[in-house]
Amino acid sequence: MSDRTVIWFRDAFVIVLVIYVVSSVAMAPWANLKPDMSYSDSCETGCPPVMVFPENGYYHYKDELTFDWNSISIDYLIVLEDENSVIVLSENVTDVTTYTTSKVVAGNYTSSIFFKGISGSFDSDIYPLISSEEHKLESSSKITLIWPETEVTYNIQIKLVEDADILSEYHPVVHEVSGLDSTSYDYSDFEPGRTYFWSVSGSANFTDSIGNRLGFESDISTEYELNIDTTKFLAFELFNDWDLPFILLGVLMVIALQAGVFLAREEKDD
Repeated sequence: MSDRTVIWFRDAFVIVLVIYVVSSVAMAPWANLKPDMSYSDSCETGCPPVMVFPENGYYHYKDELTFDWNSISIDYLIVLEDENSVIVLSENVTDVTTYTTSKVVAGNYTSSIFFKGISGSFDSDIYPLISSEEHKLESSSKITLIWPETEVTYNIQIKLVEDADILSEYHPVVHEVSGLDSTSYDYSDFEPGRTYFWSVSGSANFTDSIGNRLGFESDISTEYELNIDTTKFLAFELFNDWDLPFILLGVLMVIALQAGVFLAREEKDD
């Protein structure tokens, strides 16, 4: 085998090896290295919405951000009693406004729908009654219950970090909106180069069986930190995705290896 053939085989092997390594690294599930945020499923007044975006991080060249979060859930208690006040059904349901029982024998029944609270709230011995209804069954059958939907709204708060050495609760609130009926909100009045915190909470409002308007508030979510439009964050933004730097590194390795091979050939020819 000639020297030229050996060189070409060597070059081809090196290139294939580099491409294989870079591709394997780039396709690795680097996102799994990101620690999962833990959320409590037990909160005093109800668990807050889970924040989706923006997360803790740097947002360069962003003059507007869309804040997204997941909706809160509402728990209800369904109770069905017969004419002797014996409970034949007691069921907890979430985020529904209709329920069909299994078959019950003929007779007279009373159904009651109670508001248990925003999901995650501590259990109470007393729940507000949303609706109550009498049912007279001539034969064995199922009972379908329907009750009014709870009005759910959201509250978002944005704080400006003026002094990084003080606790977050003492940072001034620069924007706050209540009564949002969607799980997203656009905001653009940021000051370039500043750091902000944002949080969100949920509200549940309904009318009880005697016409009283009642409202409940969830806990406030954990605050996320946002660094807005500062040039010193450019490097972080570039390397925030793991695959990009490894691809660039692989390209540089290929170029360097080819340059070394070229120089070795030049020295041999001399």
